[in-house]
Amino acid sequence: MVSDRSPRSEARATLGGFEISRRAEPETVTAFRHRAAAFAAEVGADADRVSDVVLAVSEATTNAVKYAYDDEEEGTVNLSATVEDRWLTLRIADHGTGFRSGPSGGLGLGLAIIARLCDDLRIVQEGLGTQVVMRFVLA
Repeated sequence: MVSDRSPRSEARATLGGFEISRRAEPETVTAFRHRAAAFAAEVGADADRVSDVVLAVSEATTNAVKYAYDDEEEGTVNLSATVEDRWLTLRIADHGTGFRSGPSGGLGLGLAIIARLCDDLRIVQEGLGTQVVMRFVLA
């Protein structure tokens, strides 16, 4: 299994998947998008499903990078992926300030996009952190 071992990240293998932790910075969006796409293709997702995974991971990671931590606070964002019973599960997690609505009071366009792309979406609050759990059926 391939892991991301860049100086700014920490990775470890999990049963049937992977987990990566990186600083909450814009470059993390690209790194997570590429790693999720490669894994989805590895486990048998077709091109359309890989595209769905790429966009959903990009949206969820962008939200974590932009909104999870206050400006003066450094934080991390985690991506984990597993496959079980033809379900690909991707989880974007942070330990930031918690889930908040956007300036207009809504949940934001990014979450609406994610909800349309995946087969199951859960948003989990753990203390101050947020997890976006996205599940995709593999054909």
